[in-house]
Amino acid sequence: MRNPLLIKRYAEGLAGALPDAGEFEVVYRELTEFSALLLNHVRLQALLLRPFVSSTKKAVIIDEILSRETYRDKTKRFLHLLLRHRRLEILPDVVRDLPALWKERRGVRTLEVRSVVPLSEAQKGRLERELSRLEGAPVSCSYDLDPALVGGLFIRKGNRVYDASLKGELERLQDILSER
Repeated sequence: MRNPLLIKRYAEGLAGALPDAGEFEVVYRELTEFSALLLNHVRLQALLLRPFVSSTKKAVIIDEILSRETYRDKTKRFLHLLLRHRRLEILPDVVRDLPALWKERRGVRTLEVRSVVPLSEAQKGRLERELSRLEGAPVSCSYDLDPALVGGLFIRKGNRVYDASLKGELERLQDILSER
């Protein structure tokens, strides 16, 4: 199992090194492409993620891949940093967490919103305004559908959960009844 604290540390470090939205977009896109390449090629995984292949050989392979496209220096340095510390396997997780951490460093709170049915743009706007008011900062929401909720909303920010779903209410009721 991958260490979430370690993933967060690398993602936060990279987010802190990206000073503006333009550079963030380019580096994020490049790392996403490299991560997809790594995940979609079994032979490349075998070469770059296995411990019995020397770091020198891995560096040569990465440099060869990077030389075929024009990658930013920050992208190259980050990939070599992961390689040097034997952490290349966490790249997909870092890429997954990077946008939220980059926004958070700029004062934008990221929340996950799940609902049974798709929310309209008006509903999303109202929800985001209310969440911004509650958070005291701008928010960025990702929206997903979750039929298991039965009704209502499930909102998560990090470890904090706001469960206003019918499923959550039924589970709380079940807990109360089982205590008696």
